Amino acid sequence: MEFEEALKVYEDCFGENYFFYMGFTKTDQEIIEEIQKCIKTGRKQKAPPPV
Repeated sequence: MEFEEALKVYEDCFGENYFFYMGFTKTDQEIIEEIQKCIKTGRKQKAPPPV
């Protein structure tokens, strides 16, 4: 799955955009894997722990 496709699938599944947290860096592949996990489990993304 490509990055843009993963973002679209997340939006289609949950009715909202995948949120990018400031200062929380992930590679495109890590984001794709997280989106795939969210879709597979039916759970929206979790907020990162406070800094």
